[in-house]
Amino acid sequence: MKWVGVIGVVAVALLTWGFWWGEPAVKQPIEYPHKTHVEQLKLPCTGCHQRAEKDNVAGRPPTALCLACHAGGETKSEEVKKIRAFGEKGQEIPWKRVWRLPSHVFFSHRTHVAVANVKCQTCHGPMETLARPPARPLKTLAMNNCIGCHEQWERPNEKGAGVVKTGARHVSTDCNTCHH
Repeated sequence: MKWVGVIGVVAVALLTWGFWWGEPAVKQPIEYPHKTHVEQLKLPCTGCHQRAEKDNVAGRPPTALCLACHAGGETKSEEVKKIRAFGEKGQEIPWKRVWRLPSHVFFSHRTHVAVANVKCQTCHGPMETLARPPARPLKTLAMNNCIGCHEQWERPNEKGAGVVKTGARHVSTDCNTCHH
């Protein structure tokens, strides 16, 4: 009988931990395959997340952008049918946010993507390998991840592998740069 009680206590503890501290799983309205779009079709991340180079947030693709490729022709894909249904109703696809930084952190996608040329995978992980949307962030970022990049004063090499020293431009590690 003691084991049943111990197992019950452990189960309750795990459920409590998961409820209060675990990130809830996100279910997207469309089973978007990043792998197909990024690896096979060679679309850049910014092809769908069009605000990443211009704004603080990357944004999620509007329905019209999806329909630009998926509006015509016969399809057997249930996911494409869902996209078309949103389009026919004049609705945006209700994408759900997966990545969240703490509210006291300021992060500009434009600065990191367009100015520093940081690859999206640096923070988001290998999204291009996913056949369906992630239910949770692939990477959990901690402040040390940010500080590590800022202290290196390096950025990915635009021509491929490796990094380039950005010695001419100091990347601030001042607290107020990223924290409110």
